[in-house]
Amino acid sequence: MTILVQGNNLFASLVAFLSSVIEFFYSLTVNVGIPSYGLAIIIFTVIIKLILFPLTSIQVKSTKRMQEAQPKIKEVQEKYKNNKQKQQEKMMELYQKEKINPFGGCLPLIIQMPILIALFTSLRSFFDPAENPSLVVEHASFLWIPNLGSPDPWILPLLVAGFMFLQSKVSMGNSNDQTQKAMLYMMPIMMAWFSRSFPAGLALYWVMYNIMSTMEHFVIRRDGSGIKKEEIA
Repeated sequence: MTILVQGNNLFASLVAFLSSVIEFFYSLTVNVGIPSYGLAIIIFTVIIKLILFPLTSIQVKSTKRMQEAQPKIKEVQEKYKNNKQKQQEKMMELYQKEKINPFGGCLPLIIQMPILIALFTSLRSFFDPAENPSLVVEHASFLWIPNLGSPDPWILPLLVAGFMFLQSKVSMGNSNDQTQKAMLYMMPIMMAWFSRSFPAGLALYWVMYNIMSTMEHFVIRRDGSGIKKEEIA
Protein backbone atom coordinates (compact mmCIF):
# COMPACT_ATOMS: atom_id res chain seq x y z
CA MET A 1 0.00 0.00 0.00
CA THR A 2 2.82 2.37 0.92
CA ILE A 3 4.58 1.66 -2.38
CA LEU A 4 1.35 2.39 -4.30
CA VAL A 5 0.88 5.71 -2.50
CA GLN A 6 4.51 6.65 -3.15
CA GLY A 7 4.08 5.72 -6.82
CA ASN A 8 0.97 7.89 -7.10
CA ASN A 9 2.76 10.78 -5.40
CA LEU A 10 5.73 10.41 -7.73
CA PHE A 11 3.45 10.39 -10.79
CA ALA A 12 1.56 13.44 -9.51
CA SER A 13 4.88 15.22 -9.03
CA LEU A 14 5.92 14.35 -12.59
CA VAL A 15 2.60 15.67 -13.94
CA ALA A 16 3.02 18.93 -12.00
CA PHE A 17 6.64 19.22 -13.13
CA LEU A 18 5.72 18.82 -16.81
CA SER A 19 3.01 21.45 -16.47
CA SER A 20 5.51 23.88 -14.95
CA VAL A 21 8.06 23.11 -17.68
CA ILE A 22 5.52 23.85 -20.44
CA GLU A 23 4.57 27.07 -18.61
CA PHE A 24 8.28 28.00 -18.47
CA PHE A 25 8.80 27.47 -22.19
CA TYR A 26 5.59 29.37 -22.88
CA SER A 27 7.02 32.31 -20.91
CA LEU A 28 10.08 32.17 -23.19
CA THR A 29 7.84 32.50 -26.26
CA VAL A 30 6.14 35.47 -24.59
CA ASN A 31 9.52 37.11 -23.98
CA VAL A 32 10.52 36.81 -27.66
CA GLY A 33 7.19 38.22 -28.80
CA ILE A 34 5.55 35.08 -30.23
CA PRO A 35 3.45 33.73 -27.33
CA SER A 36 2.32 30.19 -28.14
CA TYR A 37 1.76 27.06 -26.11
CA GLY A 38 2.28 25.08 -29.33
CA LEU A 39 5.79 26.48 -29.71
CA ALA A 40 6.37 25.76 -26.01
CA ILE A 41 5.52 22.07 -26.59
CA ILE A 42 7.84 21.96 -29.63
CA ILE A 43 10.71 23.48 -27.61
CA PHE A 44 9.97 21.02 -24.81
CA THR A 45 10.16 18.12 -27.30
CA VAL A 46 13.51 19.31 -28.66
CA ILE A 47 14.92 19.55 -25.12
CA ILE A 48 13.66 16.05 -24.26
CA LYS A 49 15.31 14.65 -27.40
CA LEU A 50 18.60 16.36 -26.59
CA ILE A 51 18.52 14.90 -23.08
CA LEU A 52 17.72 11.42 -24.43
CA PHE A 53 20.26 11.64 -27.28
CA PRO A 54 22.92 9.47 -25.55
CA LEU A 55 20.32 6.72 -24.98
CA THR A 56 19.05 7.07 -28.54
CA SER A 57 22.61 6.69 -29.80
CA ILE A 58 22.93 3.45 -27.81
CA GLN A 59 19.61 2.26 -29.21
CA VAL A 60 20.49 2.97 -32.84
CA LYS A 61 23.95 1.41 -32.64
CA SER A 62 22.65 -1.61 -30.73
CA THR A 63 19.90 -2.14 -33.31
CA LYS A 64 22.39 -1.79 -36.17
CA ARG A 65 24.79 -4.28 -34.60
CA MET A 66 21.92 -6.67 -33.92
CA GLN A 67 20.82 -6.49 -37.55
CA GLU A 68 24.34 -7.06 -38.88
CA ALA A 69 24.86 -9.97 -36.49
CA GLN A 70 21.64 -11.76 -37.50
CA PRO A 71 23.45 -14.40 -39.64
CA LYS A 72 25.69 -15.28 -36.68
CA ILE A 73 22.73 -15.30 -34.29
CA LYS A 74 20.80 -17.67 -36.55
CA GLU A 75 23.87 -19.87 -36.88
CA VAL A 76 24.14 -20.17 -33.08
CA GLN A 77 20.42 -20.86 -32.76
CA GLU A 78 20.58 -23.58 -35.40
CA LYS A 79 23.81 -25.13 -34.13
CA TYR A 80 22.56 -25.45 -30.52
CA LYS A 81 18.82 -25.82 -31.13
CA ASN A 82 18.75 -29.03 -29.10
CA ASN A 83 20.66 -27.58 -26.15
CA LYS A 84 18.97 -24.41 -24.91
CA GLN A 85 21.41 -23.82 -22.08
CA LYS A 86 24.41 -24.03 -24.41
CA GLN A 87 22.57 -21.85 -26.91
CA GLN A 88 22.06 -19.13 -24.29
CA GLU A 89 25.72 -19.30 -23.26
CA LYS A 90 26.88 -18.95 -26.87
CA MET A 91 24.41 -16.15 -27.49
CA MET A 92 25.78 -14.20 -24.53
CA GLU A 93 29.33 -14.81 -25.78
CA LEU A 94 28.29 -13.54 -29.20
CA TYR A 95 26.65 -10.43 -27.72
CA GLN A 96 29.79 -9.66 -25.73
CA LYS A 97 32.06 -10.28 -28.71
CA GLU A 98 30.03 -8.05 -31.02
CA LYS A 99 29.37 -5.46 -28.28
CA ILE A 100 25.60 -5.91 -28.53
CA ASN A 101 23.27 -4.92 -25.71
CA PRO A 102 20.06 -6.91 -26.32
CA PHE A 103 18.16 -4.45 -24.12
CA GLY A 104 19.78 -1.32 -25.55
CA GLY A 105 16.93 -0.69 -27.96
CA CYS A 106 14.39 -0.58 -25.12
CA LEU A 107 15.96 2.14 -22.97
CA PRO A 108 14.52 5.24 -24.70
CA LEU A 109 11.06 3.63 -24.88
CA ILE A 110 11.14 2.65 -21.19
CA ILE A 111 12.02 6.22 -20.22
CA GLN A 112 9.62 7.71 -22.75
CA MET A 113 6.47 5.89 -21.58
CA PRO A 114 6.17 7.60 -18.15
CA ILE A 115 6.73 10.97 -19.87
CA LEU A 116 3.96 10.27 -22.39
CA ILE A 117 1.50 9.12 -19.74
CA ALA A 118 2.28 12.06 -17.45
CA LEU A 119 2.14 14.49 -20.38
CA PHE A 120 -1.26 13.08 -21.38
CA THR A 121 -2.57 13.71 -17.85
CA SER A 122 -0.87 17.09 -17.62
CA LEU A 123 -2.20 18.49 -20.90
CA ARG A 124 -5.79 17.51 -20.17
CA SER A 125 -5.83 19.79 -17.14
CA PHE A 126 -3.28 22.35 -18.34
CA PHE A 127 -5.53 23.62 -21.17
CA ASP A 128 -8.67 23.64 -19.02
CA PRO A 129 -9.23 27.21 -17.76
CA ALA A 130 -11.20 25.84 -14.80
CA GLU A 131 -8.17 23.82 -13.61
CA ASN A 132 -5.49 26.22 -14.83
CA PRO A 133 -6.65 29.82 -14.19
CA SER A 134 -3.32 31.20 -15.46
CA LEU A 135 -3.98 29.79 -18.96
CA VAL A 136 -4.04 32.42 -21.70
CA VAL A 137 -6.82 30.88 -23.78
CA GLU A 138 -6.08 32.81 -26.98
CA HIS A 139 -2.57 31.32 -27.02
CA ALA A 140 -3.85 27.74 -26.61
CA SER A 141 -4.58 27.51 -30.34
CA PHE A 142 -1.85 26.48 -32.77
CA LEU A 143 -2.00 26.58 -36.57
CA TRP A 144 -5.32 24.86 -37.44
CA ILE A 145 -5.83 23.53 -33.88
CA PRO A 146 -8.36 25.59 -31.85
CA ASN A 147 -7.26 24.20 -28.45
CA LEU A 148 -4.22 22.04 -27.74
CA GLY A 149 -6.04 20.45 -24.82
CA SER A 150 -8.74 18.99 -27.09
CA PRO A 151 -8.30 16.17 -29.65
CA ASP A 152 -7.62 16.86 -33.31
CA PRO A 153 -9.42 13.91 -34.95
CA TRP A 154 -7.83 14.00 -38.41
CA ILE A 155 -4.76 16.02 -39.35
CA LEU A 156 -2.50 15.37 -36.34
CA PRO A 157 -3.29 11.62 -36.24
CA LEU A 158 -2.32 11.39 -39.92
CA LEU A 159 0.92 13.26 -39.19
CA VAL A 160 1.57 10.97 -36.23
CA ALA A 161 1.15 7.91 -38.47
CA GLY A 162 3.24 9.35 -41.30
CA PHE A 163 6.23 10.46 -39.24
CA MET A 164 6.13 7.37 -37.04
CA PHE A 165 6.23 5.21 -40.16
CA LEU A 166 9.15 7.25 -41.52
CA GLN A 167 11.05 7.02 -38.23
CA SER A 168 10.46 3.26 -37.98
CA LYS A 169 11.46 2.75 -41.62
CA VAL A 170 14.72 4.64 -41.12
CA SER A 171 15.52 2.80 -37.87
CA MET A 172 14.87 -0.61 -39.49
CA GLY A 173 17.39 -0.04 -42.24
CA ASN A 174 17.65 -3.13 -44.43
CA SER A 175 16.28 -5.52 -41.83
CA ASN A 176 14.37 -8.52 -43.19
CA ASP A 177 12.79 -9.39 -39.84
CA GLN A 178 9.14 -10.17 -40.58
CA THR A 179 7.98 -9.11 -37.11
CA GLN A 180 9.61 -5.71 -37.53
CA LYS A 181 8.05 -5.33 -40.97
CA ALA A 182 4.60 -6.09 -39.55
CA MET A 183 5.10 -3.57 -36.74
CA LEU A 184 6.27 -1.00 -39.28
CA TYR A 185 2.69 -0.73 -40.51
CA MET A 186 0.70 -1.73 -37.43
CA MET A 187 2.20 0.67 -34.87
CA PRO A 188 1.66 3.89 -36.89
CA ILE A 189 -1.97 2.89 -37.54
CA MET A 190 -2.53 2.11 -33.85
CA MET A 191 -0.90 5.37 -32.69
CA ALA A 192 -2.91 7.36 -35.24
CA TRP A 193 -6.11 5.83 -33.89
CA PHE A 194 -5.15 6.53 -30.27
CA SER A 195 -4.12 10.08 -31.22
CA ARG A 196 -7.68 10.84 -32.25
CA SER A 197 -8.59 10.90 -28.56
CA PHE A 198 -5.32 12.41 -27.27
CA PRO A 199 -5.07 16.09 -26.37
CA ALA A 200 -3.76 17.74 -29.54
CA GLY A 201 -0.73 18.96 -27.58
CA LEU A 202 0.32 15.36 -26.92
CA ALA A 203 -0.14 14.41 -30.58
CA LEU A 204 1.95 17.48 -31.53
CA TYR A 205 4.63 16.29 -29.11
CA TRP A 206 4.60 12.81 -30.68
CA VAL A 207 4.86 14.23 -34.23
CA MET A 208 7.85 16.36 -33.25
CA TYR A 209 9.40 13.48 -31.32
CA ASN A 210 9.34 11.25 -34.39
CA ILE A 211 10.69 14.01 -36.64
CA MET A 212 13.58 14.54 -34.22
CA SER A 213 14.15 10.78 -33.93
CA THR A 214 14.40 10.46 -37.72
CA MET A 215 16.97 13.25 -37.85
CA GLU A 216 18.92 11.66 -34.98
CA HIS A 217 19.15 8.33 -36.82
CA PHE A 218 20.79 10.04 -39.81
CA VAL A 219 23.24 11.90 -37.56
CA ILE A 220 24.17 8.83 -35.50
CA ARG A 221 24.56 6.51 -38.49
CA ARG A 222 27.05 8.83 -40.14
CA ASP A 223 29.77 7.42 -37.87
CA GLY A 224 29.38 4.00 -39.56
CA SER A 225 29.72 1.78 -36.52
CA GLY A 226 29.77 -1.54 -38.31
CA ILE A 227 30.50 -5.07 -37.11
CA LYS A 228 33.43 -7.12 -38.23
CA LYS A 229 32.54 -10.17 -40.26
CA GLU A 230 34.14 -12.88 -38.18
CA GLU A 231 33.27 -16.54 -37.88
CA ILE A 232 31.68 -17.95 -34.73
CA ALA A 233 34.10 -19.90 -32.63
